[in-house]
Amino acid sequence: MILRRLPVLAVAVAGIGGLVAGTRSAAEPATALFSIRAAPWMPAVPADDVLTSSWFCPGVPAAGAEGTGGEVVIANPGDAELRARVAIVGGPGDEVARAVTVEPFGRVSIDIDEEIDAGYASAVVEIDGGGGLVEQRAVHPAGTSVAPCANAASPAWYLAEGFTAEDSVEQLVLTNPYDWAATVDIGFATAEGSRQPPELEGFPVPARSVKVVDMADIAARDETEVAVNVVATRGSLVVGRAQIFDGGGRLGYSVALASPALRDQWWFANGLTGADVQERYSIYNPTEDDVEVIPIVLGITTSEFIPIEPIAVQARQVTTFVPAEVDGMPDGRHAMVFSTGDGTQSVVVEQALTRTIEGRATSSVLLGAPARLGDGYVARQWQVAIGADEPTTEGIVVFNIDNSDATVTVEAVGADGPEPVAALTDLRLRAGGLLTVDLTDPAVVGRPVVITSTSRVFVQRLLPR
Repeated sequence: MILRRLPVLAVAVAGIGGLVAGTRSAAEPATALFSIRAAPWMPAVPADDVLTSSWFCPGVPAAGAEGTGGEVVIANPGDAELRARVAIVGGPGDEVARAVTVEPFGRVSIDIDEEIDAGYASAVVEIDGGGGLVEQRAVHPAGTSVAPCANAASPAWYLAEGFTAEDSVEQLVLTNPYDWAATVDIGFATAEGSRQPPELEGFPVPARSVKVVDMADIAARDETEVAVNVVATRGSLVVGRAQIFDGGGRLGYSVALASPALRDQWWFANGLTGADVQERYSIYNPTEDDVEVIPIVLGITTSEFIPIEPIAVQARQVTTFVPAEVDGMPDGRHAMVFSTGDGTQSVVVEQALTRTIEGRATSSVLLGAPARLGDGYVARQWQVAIGADEPTTEGIVVFNIDNSDATVTVEAVGADGPEPVAALTDLRLRAGGLLTVDLTDPAVVGRPVVITSTSRVFVQRLLPR
């Protein structure tokens, strides 16, 4: 596999976490992992007392084309050896199985495109005894994209931020990890309205296989807004999205998981406005009822409140919001929350961010983060399996959701477990504020990291593309 580095930085498509409004505390503390769960909370922490935990990855290119490929990374955050079974699936009947052992506090990487030949291939990882953390890295000449893997399949998946303008390509990667066929209905919405193509009703996904749907082939060509829903009428599956940005003001590559749930709140830590930045949020309402969504700007130092009118999102439609168009919006980093206000679990929100660095535009897409449904739990400690492989300024963004100052410590995971890094210990984080952390110390480069805060936080990583 060729790992091609671009000389730019952009937001990695991998920051999944949870935030809540207010100061409600959770009764069951847990460490947050960069993952997506089919239950409506992100992140998910697999229980360590179960017989097996399963991870389902969204897929990487595996056709062997020059400059393309991908890997799955299994990290062991504990002090006991982990044993796992990895199934790599491509087309129907095309599957490779591997058994791996992960040493305490270690990592194992599996080069997917060396194991199988397919347009896109997905990995299913089963870890004996639970625990562990699984992520993937997809590589393309247009960039490199890190994504979390899911803890479960789901009968429904949603995507808000699609883009096929000019020569840009968007593909749905449908993975059926089970021994029986799945059947799905695929619908989408653009600026012109919602559509349900007849050829995508009752669409089959064979057992133990990956199927790819190109949005341009289903009348979603040259669109600047494309939201998608995939709903199974039989079985469950995993849905990823592969995007090649080439035109319409965007450049880059992204592979990400869809959201398995609709929610009433979506939070983002790394909002950014400025002369060389394009920031957009897509809000998708796939339900049968209209909804109002309230955007709120957080984490900025201005003493003036920035009022924003509620956004009306019609049933089965997608709409966009651009912070830079708000009167009084200052340049710089900020956090955002989008809320339905009445608690209706009816929308999914994604952020598209394009930065121009050294004259080159680089685009990425990020799914927002809800708190855990029911108790509003938000983690104080986060674990990251794939960190920065090269020195990276502003490699981590931390948002404090509490109304009290806090301190943040970043540890590097070595053979003996998490190790303190002097320059990254007890970093000050103001109440309701944002903190950026440089991952330039040799102690953290190329290693998993643990981020611990004295307050509840949302953590987002930014990696070289």
